Amino acid sequence: METEIKKSSNNIAVLGAGSWGLTLAVLLHQNKFNVSVWEFNAVQADYLREKRKLSFLPDLKIPADLFITNNIQEALNAARLVVFAVPSQTIRNTARMLSGTHFSDDTIIVNAAKGLELDTLMRLSEVLKHELPKNIRDRIVVLSGPSHAEEVCKKLSTTVVAASQNEELARIVQNVFSTEYFRIYTNTDVAGVELGGALKNVIAIAVGIGDGMGMGDNSKAALITRGSFEIMRLGIFLGARALTFAGLSGIGDLVVTCISRNSRNRNFGEKIGQGKTIDQALSEISMTVEGVHTAKAARELAKKYNIQMPITEQVYQVLFCGKNPLAAEKDLMNRDMKAE
Repeated sequence: METEIKKSSNNIAVLGAGSWGLTLAVLLHQNKFNVSVWEFNAVQADYLREKRKLSFLPDLKIPADLFITNNIQEALNAARLVVFAVPSQTIRNTARMLSGTHFSDDTIIVNAAKGLELDTLMRLSEVLKHELPKNIRDRIVVLSGPSHAEEVCKKLSTTVVAASQNEELARIVQNVFSTEYFRIYTNTDVAGVELGGALKNVIAIAVGIGDGMGMGDNSKAALITRGSFEIMRLGIFLGARALTFAGLSGIGDLVVTCISRNSRNRNFGEKIGQGKTIDQALSEISMTVEGVHTAKAARELAKKYNIQMPITEQVYQVLFCGKNPLAAEKDLMNRDMKAE
């Protein structure tokens, strides 16, 4: 059995100073770890060091002794655990920045980002495994589940999943991140946990579009339910376990992302349903909306493997082909009759 990371003597690096990265960094700091946060933008790093707050996350209080830097090597100094909390499409480049870094063989990598790499259609842990130094490529844990930063930073009860093929690594991460308000389960189905966390954003955009169009709760329930089938259908084909999609990283994350006012993807979809363009909607959200890239990637996976994903297809058509949302709704409702 591996030695647990002791809270009094080990360093943790959090790569990414967005809402989720900083929320996790503050949580780990409260758990008595030595935490360093890397922010890629030097101006933003200076702002965070001085103001100790995020304008779009007012309830997050950044401790004065939480180290924030624009120098990634400073953040990584003696880190035994490295958390990736950067946007999904920057995971590969961020990992490449670590290629020359010497990591001890007991270093643990935690991926807290959700999405699929657009160019390769790879899951993010696969991207990390491809780019990280060889001695830590098999030491990756995925942290995922229904966990809006807006609630975690207020210490509202939240439950997520730590997934790794190495059960001991998942248990260490479980111990490191757990608090009285942040409960963690372990899982060995990495593919299922990652795919659930990524694909739910596409369904949340669909639900948001419906909200923007003035559709009701019946249609929302239908999109969530049938969307869960799409996610599971693709996931099982790609090697995930069906039961995972009934868990926190599956239906749990799907529900919260589809119904919460804190959901960027749902909010983005609502603006699209109101008639705004992608650029207009993204500018108003002003934060990363992972479901936009994931809609493209998921659609490509569905086409590649001939998997039926009708909701994903219609989201793609609305976002990237100029299809009217009313026409997309009509096409979904008038598909060939079938058994459930």
